[in-house]
Amino acid sequence: MKKINLLSLLILGSLFLIQMSQSSCTNDKLQDPLTTSDPFCDSLQVTYDLQIKPIIDASCAFTGCHVQGFAFGNYSSFDGLVPYLNDSKFKKEVINTMNMPEGFSLSATDFELVECWVNKNYPEN
Repeated sequence: MKKINLLSLLILGSLFLIQMSQSSCTNDKLQDPLTTSDPFCDSLQVTYDLQIKPIIDASCAFTGCHVQGFAFGNYSSFDGLVPYLNDSKFKKEVINTMNMPEGFSLSATDFELVECWVNKNYPEN
């Protein structure tokens, strides 16, 4: 008698789990990150000249790092930065992997401004 009750319970439990796995989350879809609205970014006019140059000057383009003659790019001007924007190295290192700036991180506000600038395709002015 106990084996029959245990077997019945096991079968019912299995059917319940099968039903739950087939019906749960079938209509859930994540929004495409490229089309997701960002109220912070949407409300700003972010440009290299207005907000980004001061961040880069303080965090990237200083003596010994990303200045004229530096092997990994001159970020002291927009023109010097363009090749690293076009090949996505800047985005990869600063936004995706957060490897830069080396030795410290950007403030949350500065990071959001840079990310917004990147998402808006790097406007200069």
